[in-house]
Amino acid sequence: MTIKPEPPIAPDVDLRGMPFMPLDVNRLRDSDLAIEATGEEFRAAVLLWCASWNQVPAGSLPNSDTALAAYAGFGRDVKGWKKIKDGAMRGFVECADGRFYHSVVTEKAMDAWAERVEYREVKDNEKARKQRERDDRKRMFEDLRQAGIVLPWNVPTSELRSQHFALTEGKAGVTSHKPVTVTGHAPDTAKTGTGTGTGTGTGTGIKDQEPPLSPLVENPTPPPAPAPAPKAKRKSSLPEPFNVTGDMRKWASDRTPAVHLVNETEKFVNYWRGNGGTKADWTATWRTWFLKAQDDANRRMSPPPASGQQPLDMASTAWAKEPIL
Repeated sequence: MTIKPEPPIAPDVDLRGMPFMPLDVNRLRDSDLAIEATGEEFRAAVLLWCASWNQVPAGSLPNSDTALAAYAGFGRDVKGWKKIKDGAMRGFVECADGRFYHSVVTEKAMDAWAERVEYREVKDNEKARKQRERDDRKRMFEDLRQAGIVLPWNVPTSELRSQHFALTEGKAGVTSHKPVTVTGHAPDTAKTGTGTGTGTGTGTGIKDQEPPLSPLVENPTPPPAPAPAPKAKRKSSLPEPFNVTGDMRKWASDRTPAVHLVNETEKFVNYWRGNGGTKADWTATWRTWFLKAQDDANRRMSPPPASGQQPLDMASTAWAKEPIL
């Protein structure tokens, strides 16, 4: 009794959906099949290789003449298939599981399977990495929003992590109460003398009004040049990100208590991101926005005029003609 060998490939090797099968042209050209087989046998053999590539396991064929005849291009002509079967099946060996396996095709199939498994692992890892990144971005966005920092949805992850790290380390602008220094806006100061001269001259000329020079100083230091006038601040687009500092939060709490800090700031940022306008002082623009929002809130909260009472006309100047009591 002949002992059939074990299959040369794992039973789960599945290359379906992979239509490309590598062909070693030199190996095929010098093979016994190419040298000894008839044209019909050679044609049927190549068709059987192609059929086995997408079988499970890859590189195998079922032990059925009806199926083999169809795969070899003979359709239902099983008698015609059996006439060339031995030549066409050259290289195929029946194994212990009852299927035929071709050693060269299974060799190529195992290489392709290893590449497919590696590709799937890379894709799965990339998918898991992207999911972790999405979860991290969602968490960091929420933490920053709670602190009053509104970033655009497409901010790079590196910038988002930097802002979140600064927040967690207590260095974010939202927790800072240090005074803000704006370059180019140094105030002008009056020049004041610091001399303590006690001259008693009584002359009325200009020379008499000058302070005496020290005889030990040959080249006295000239007075400082007047400070240049401050330059007008250049307009710029809304900073990205737009941070609400601690001073701004305190101002909003004192001046606009009816305005929701985070929601209104997000409206402000979305409006100016979409508008694309430029401003010289975005903090002042933000405060103006909040004051208007407070006015709107005050109007919504004001009670309507009593029945029969005319509403107050803010444009009327009749008050100027009323007598003073």
